Amino acid sequence: MARKPKTKTSAVPTDSNLGLSDLRLRLNFLEKENEKLLKQIETNRKKLDQFNESIQELGVQIAERLAPFRQKMVELDQEIHEVFQEILDGRKLGKKTRKDITTVYYNLQMQGLISMKKLPFDFKVMNDDDDPDAFDGENVGDGQWQGRSPDQFPEELNKPNREEQKKIRQLFLRLADRFHPDKVTDETEKAFRTEIMKEINMAYQNADLATLLAIEKQQELELLIDHDSSDDLTRHCAKVESENNFLKNQLEEVKRKLKLTKKSQQGEITATFQKISKYGGDPIADALLEVEVQVGAMEEIHKFVRDFRDRRMTIKDFLKGPQSLQPVEMTEEELMMEFLSQFR
Repeated sequence: MARKPKTKTSAVPTDSNLGLSDLRLRLNFLEKENEKLLKQIETNRKKLDQFNESIQELGVQIAERLAPFRQKMVELDQEIHEVFQEILDGRKLGKKTRKDITTVYYNLQMQGLISMKKLPFDFKVMNDDDDPDAFDGENVGDGQWQGRSPDQFPEELNKPNREEQKKIRQLFLRLADRFHPDKVTDETEKAFRTEIMKEINMAYQNADLATLLAIEKQQELELLIDHDSSDDLTRHCAKVESENNFLKNQLEEVKRKLKLTKKSQQGEITATFQKISKYGGDPIADALLEVEVQVGAMEEIHKFVRDFRDRRMTIKDFLKGPQSLQPVEMTEEELMMEFLSQFR
């Protein structure tokens, strides 16, 4: 549930002992406020839904255009592992040479240039005190070069326990029975209950016990109002006012979610892509340029390892690593120019 909005001074009288005409004016004001709140909630909910759809659509577009590059990288990665295995299994190598080759293989993995893969024990590069099982990363990331992201961990870690799940289920059923829109015929009341049911369903799906309890508390307040008010018009005013307080909280919650979504990493990327696309740009193509560079780097590593396997390269050159990974030697003049460029 959203935080209770700050109360604002209203020109509308609130005394329960108002005259009949004043009560009708108050009821008219509250009903208009009710209608306005429902429209605002619907508008902001549509904005939230549309923005979430934009994020999903962008994700699909990126995935589709990334797929060929991703497939190429997976194939190259697998072939590089196979070539190293051929070298280590198919050649008669001295102890030092085998260790040096394995070091290159290991470093390529640790730098994220190829995926992590478990090596046979006798090929590992270890000191005497190292744990034999310390490097156990077979198929880590499943083709992802940077490993798993935090959002890939099991969702079960955040799930409530069985007792809490039972309580959430029981509370959801009670509230659904109380607020089901089909149980009323008044259109305003039906629209109000529809909004509450959206909140109840969302809280139930998110296992949000706090929100469900807050809604139940609001329900109990309405029952007290109905019980203690003898005058129909006074009771109606109190009921609509109670509904409006709930809708105000709900409106603030929807606005908060919209704001958080826009400020999220995916939201900011989507907003940036939309702006670039608006002026005829292709932001996905620009983003894929970096992926093309990664594919090119893997192709160079693949060729580098194959050349060594096919004896087109000496062990000395092999231990230097691929050309693109070797430090570039600069002349004294180039070093000086680079140094001076820092002060421009």
